[in-house]
Formats: sequence, structure tokens, C-alpha cells
Amino acid sequence: MTLLHISDKNERTKRINIFAPVFLSAAAFSCIFTISQTFAETTDTSSAESVSTSTTEQVVEMSPEELAAQAEAEALRDKISQKNSELDTLKKQIDTYEKELNFTRSQSKTLQNTVKSLDLDRQKMSTSIKLTQKQLETSSLNLSQLNSGIADTESKMALVNNSIAEILRNIDRTDSKSIVETVLASGKLSEIMDEGMQLTQLRENVREHMNELKSYQNSLKAQKTKVESEKKKLTSYQATLSDKKSVLDSAKKEKADLLAITKNRESDYQKILNANKKKQEEFEKELFDYEAKLTRQLDKKFIPSAGTKILSWPLDKVIITQHFGKTKDAARLYASGTHNGLDMSANRGTPVKSPARGQVVATGDTDLSCPKASYGKWVLIRHDNGLTTLFGHFDVIKVGSGQNVETGDLIGYSGNTGYSTGPHVHLTVFASNGVQVGSFKSTTCPGKALTMPLPTAKNAYLDPEAYLPDR
Repeated sequence: MTLLHISDKNERTKRINIFAPVFLSAAAFSCIFTISQTFAETTDTSSAESVSTSTTEQVVEMSPEELAAQAEAEALRDKISQKNSELDTLKKQIDTYEKELNFTRSQSKTLQNTVKSLDLDRQKMSTSIKLTQKQLETSSLNLSQLNSGIADTESKMALVNNSIAEILRNIDRTDSKSIVETVLASGKLSEIMDEGMQLTQLRENVREHMNELKSYQNSLKAQKTKVESEKKKLTSYQATLSDKKSVLDSAKKEKADLLAITKNRESDYQKILNANKKKQEEFEKELFDYEAKLTRQLDKKFIPSAGTKILSWPLDKVIITQHFGKTKDAARLYASGTHNGLDMSANRGTPVKSPARGQVVATGDTDLSCPKASYGKWVLIRHDNGLTTLFGHFDVIKVGSGQNVETGDLIGYSGNTGYSTGPHVHLTVFASNGVQVGSFKSTTCPGKALTMPLPTAKNAYLDPEAYLPDR
């Protein structure tokens, strides 16, 4: 169908080009004009997501179905608003627990303080689980709202299409009338000219409807994109909920084990602390002796230049509790007198992210062979930039050997496994050509062999802060 049939008609048409290409009867125009005007009144052309109800007259004109849909949409908005308020309350509660935890852990290492920390861990994780459950509920409501908006937009698009089709059908019927029929039907030149002006208005209505349709199409595309994004959030929240429950189980188990061993006696707790510290010192000396036997020096071409900042911070909030190298704490805690990595404060259950693109070399748990002596649950990642990173003390590991990771991907949740005086994240950075996973026979835990990342060259340990962004 074409809007300008008249331009292709015979010679009689060309003789009256002053009146416009085609003419519609007044009755046809009245019918179509009424349709377009009614549509314009009931549709908010400035927004593809809501029906205007700014006047009482428009509300009255809405059908029962439309009124019901509007009421449902308002109820949905109220529910989402309520969920968001509940989310804010839970986030404030978690912040309060975080502050209490940080204060408690800054106090002396007593059984009472340790139990209190574990209780706060449990309360914080329970609240965090509630938060994720609310996020799931909110995400589901957002999906319902988006799907309702899509249905509404598609309904409006159908109305616009129908209006355009009706106008085009009437134009096509008018095109078939001859000039003689038009003149005889009107009898007056002024009426013929009026019909030409009416046709011009109809054409303008078609253009407006087409622009309106394009606006709805763009809105529909944006709404569908939001739906896909919300679905991904929903999947992420479901996985996070399961992870947080695992972290909560770890906190409960640690408290139960601690109370069972100490029988709630401070003296027994202090004995356990001293025994764990002695075990870690013995293991650290064994590792130092192993490293002292290394003779290979890495060629500098295999070591990325310091200061290149080719890693990202693995935590959203970074608080460094011990730096790399010869520090006061390193001299006191390690047989080598140096700290081979970077320690960052992270309460139990803090998400830990990959600092760069790469592949997981391996994961493990030294506590299975020699509890409280080394890294506990660890992850080793070989990156594409010549560096390999080691993370320790996880409660939950979320990656596996051979898995490819991108910068910012979740690799696990911080915890208190291995030798740790409290939940934190340990990060060691190696030159990739100077590290491998091997078995380490330890006399600290007789008859046991620890499988863990080990340096293969003297200068394999690198300062993490030389490759991380300025804070």
C-alpha cells in the first residue's frame, strides 16, 4: 500500500494537483480523526512506561481492566519501596556488627573476646543472609514490574499500529475515487479544498504515530535489557545465599570446636593459642630452610617491572594490617624475618576477587594435613601479565583448578583457616616463572606432607603493593 497513489495515477489526476494528491470524504475523516484523538488522550506520548491519569475524566474513561492493571502496578511499587527500606535497615545492622567486630578483635586475645567475635560473626552472617533473601525478593518484584511494563508497552504499540492501519485503509479507499466523483460529491470548490487540508492533517497524524511507535520500540528494548540484567542479579543472589550459609556454618563449627577443646576455660584457651603459635613458628622455620636451599635466581626479564600497577585490589575495602618484606611484625613472627605477602583486614565472609585475568593453577587446604600451621584454604592464580597470586585463609573457595577468571571475578570468601589470629586475607605475589605447587614434608606435623605453592627461585617473592593501584 502507498500513501501517494495519486502521484502515479493517470492524466486526470495531474490536472488538479492544487488540491493535494488524494481526498477523503468528511465522514471518513471524522471516523479516523476521532480514533487518533481518542488514542492521543488515553496514551502518554512523553513516556512509554505509564498511562497518564492526570485528570478525573481520563480515569473515568479507563476500562475496568485498565483500572485493575493500574492498581496492581501501584501495589507493586509500594512493595518494592517497602523492600528497599528493609534492605537499608539490614545494611545498617551489618555495619553495626562490623564495627563491634573490629573493636572486639582489637582487644586482648582472650577466650571471652574470641567467643564474642564468633558470636558477632554468626549474627552478622545471619543478618547478611536475611539481606540476600530480601534482595532476592526485591529482584523478583522488579522482574514482575518490568514484565508488566513490557506488556503495557506492547499493548500501546498494538493500539498505535491499529490507528495507523485504519488511517492508511481510509486513504487507500479515497485514492480509488475519481476527480469527477469528488467534485460531484462536494459540489463546492471550498469543500474540496477543506478535504485536502484534512488529508494533510491525517498525514501529520500518521507521522506522529510513527514517531510514537519508534519511542515505544526503544522503550521496549530498554525494558527487555533490564529484564536480562535483573535475571542475572537473581541468579547471583541465589548463589550468594548458598555461599553465606556455608560461611555461617564455618563460624558455628569454629565456636563449637573451640568450646569443646577449651571446655570454656581461659587457661586451656591460652595453651591452645601458644601451641598454635609454636606450630606456626616451627613450620615457618622449615619453610625458611627449604627456601634457603634454593640456588636459582630468576632472570629479570621474567619479572614484571615494579610500579606498573597491573593488579587490582582483591577487596572492595582495603585495610592493610601487615606489609611485605622486613617489618616489625615480620621480624617478630617469621623465622626468615620477612613477610612474604600482604595481609588485609577482612571480616569473615568478605568476597575476595581475582586481581587480574588468568587461570586458577590449583586450590588446596593445608589444615587437612597440618592444622593451624600455614595458609589454610588457599587459591593460586597464574595471570596473563607474568605474575601469579596466592590467597590464603579462605572459609569458602569458589573456583577450581583450570578455571579461567577475569579481573573482579569472585574466587572465595575470607575466613580464619590456617594459622590466623583472626579472619583476614593473605596475598602473596610471585613471578610466574618462580613458583609451583609441590608437596612439603613437615616435621611439625610428623608423617604429613603439605601440598601448597612453593617458590622455585630465590627472588620469586614480589612486593604486592608494587603492582597494585595507589589507595
